[in-house]
Amino acid sequence: MKARKRRSIQHSMQGIFVFLLLGMFAVMSTLMVLLGAQMYHNTVDQTAENNEDRMLSAYVRSMVRAQDAAGAVAVEEQAGLKTLALHESLEGEEYVTWLYCYDNQLYEQFTSLGHDFEPEAGTAICPATSFDPQLENDLLTVNMADGTGERFLVQVALRCAQ
Repeated sequence: MKARKRRSIQHSMQGIFVFLLLGMFAVMSTLMVLLGAQMYHNTVDQTAENNEDRMLSAYVRSMVRAQDAAGAVAVEEQAGLKTLALHESLEGEEYVTWLYCYDNQLYEQFTSLGHDFEPEAGTAICPATSFDPQLENDLLTVNMADGTGERFLVQVALRCAQ
């Protein structure tokens, strides 16, 4: 009888041990998933912030390089806004792309040269709180700030300057 009771207690202890082991596995698995999700969330946030920081300067730089031709890049004031004007000729007609800061966004507006400038008619590209282009000789310098106020300086030497 004692042997039977002892076996029963031993069997119960094995069951409790297995249950505790499974419970511990479940808790650890849940913790791993939560930690992994938090790490993934942090990585995505940092990547988005980094991309936004680089996007503003990279966009301006690539637009200028794509339109770099003799007399094609100019700094103009339109409707009280300082703009970077990128002129081009397509099929005999003159067009202009204006880059400017309006309503805390960097905007791009592409239109025929004779069309009036309307800041709200442009396409918002990314957050920007300031945009100040300056052209001296063949060096374009653009001081700008992103949506958080972090300042950037872009300098592009025009290859096809006048």
